[in-house]
Amino acid sequence: MLCPLLLPLLLVPALLAGAQAAGSHSLRYFYTGVNPGSGVPEFTAVGYVDEEQIVHYDSDRGKRSRQRWMEESQGADYWEREHTDIRGAAPVFKANIQTLEQRTNQSGGIHTVQWMYGCAVRSDGSTAGFDQYGWDGEDFISFDKEHMVYVTPVTWGLLTKHKWDRETGGNHQRKGYLEGTCIEWLKKYVQAGQSQLTPVRPEVSIFLSADGRRVSCFTTGFYPRSIEVNLVRDGLVLDESRSHGTLPNHDGTFQQRRWADVEPGDTTPLSCRVEHPGLSEPLE
Repeated sequence: MLCPLLLPLLLVPALLAGAQAAGSHSLRYFYTGVNPGSGVPEFTAVGYVDEEQIVHYDSDRGKRSRQRWMEESQGADYWEREHTDIRGAAPVFKANIQTLEQRTNQSGGIHTVQWMYGCAVRSDGSTAGFDQYGWDGEDFISFDKEHMVYVTPVTWGLLTKHKWDRETGGNHQRKGYLEGTCIEWLKKYVQAGQSQLTPVRPEVSIFLSADGRRVSCFTTGFYPRSIEVNLVRDGLVLDESRSHGTLPNHDGTFQQRRWADVEPGDTTPLSCRVEHPGLSEPLE
């Protein structure tokens, strides 16, 4: 029997965030269980406020808080209760791996089960929440809090879906957590880490290589990580531009370089368009 994980109500959860709009915040937690012998801890739990890791636990080293402002915002009793709740989930994940190996006929080898849950407050004041599970990196089952049912894209997930759909008391608790308790804790955390979580606008420069064959747009010093950078010609985005992605700076901010090859002597103007939570409107 696949054991549904109990929500650690003192812990405060998780959101897979895409681009983060200015003024929006998210609280995200990721629990991962892995077979023994994989070379990594059998159980790991990681929590984030926006893109700042606030807590880390693994079955090899125990709990480690990642932000001083988080440690200072909560007392020792809080952290001890949180540690107990996280540690108690480890054997449940171990049992869930064994169950899902049987359900999927995948005994042997290395497998992972992941629980991802959390909430967000958007810039317009609206809220969102999610609670979902993955198996070997693929979607397994998720909670639809609006309709109070579970949704699975795989046939072998139907047994779990039907069982969890019947647990109406626990489902009401999950909905209440995602729409209430989680949001309350998120707001407390954002208040505690306000100086670290405030968006920082990017510095932007555009330049031509010495041989005149490459135009680059360089953005740096921005926070959070989410950013959209494009090279633009005649109002149209250059699809052929390239980037190595967003990289960290030494001070907790980020940088990204995007470039495109051009013909020497081409005088058609190119501009750099940047969208980021630290900007009130796109910069070009």
